[in-house]
Amino acid sequence: MISLVLGGIRSGKSAWAEQQFKSNSELKPVYIATAKASDEEMSQRIAHHRSLRKASFETHELDYSKEVLSLVVLRYAAKKQPILVECMSTWLGWWLCTNKSVDQQLLDIQQQSAALLASLDELDSDVVIVSNEVGLGLVSDNAMGRRFADELGRLNQALAAKADKVVFVSAGLPLVLKE
Repeated sequence: MISLVLGGIRSGKSAWAEQQFKSNSELKPVYIATAKASDEEMSQRIAHHRSLRKASFETHELDYSKEVLSLVVLRYAAKKQPILVECMSTWLGWWLCTNKSVDQQLLDIQQQSAALLASLDELDSDVVIVSNEVGLGLVSDNAMGRRFADELGRLNQALAAKADKVVFVSAGLPLVLKE
């Protein structure tokens, strides 16, 4: 089963997603972390998430210089391990912050997104994908912010179309959008 968990920053979406694995699995689930510690505040966020999940997950921190998310997902799915991907918005942000032209960034995002979506068709294990919902706020005052919101909105829609279940979390409360 593929589940997509959406919500704002600090909405409780990550905690809710992690709870889905507490009693549903014989195998230890893998937590595919997409965040990179680019500054002290981000390092603290990552440490906070690590402390919450403790030893209940095997953690795989995505190495963008060597790995492609879709192939990492398929590798763990081949072992029948339940998978939590946290979080598509940080994954997308990484692609938008490469030292490439905007056109090349968007092409890379399209290719990587297509590969991830195709990999979901091949899964034989449960996958929960977490992503931010950024379309409820203000329109950004700069081109990069608008590109991020546009691309994340497109990606979330494509993931929701593939997902068996979609949940929106706000203030720690889940609202099932698709089941």
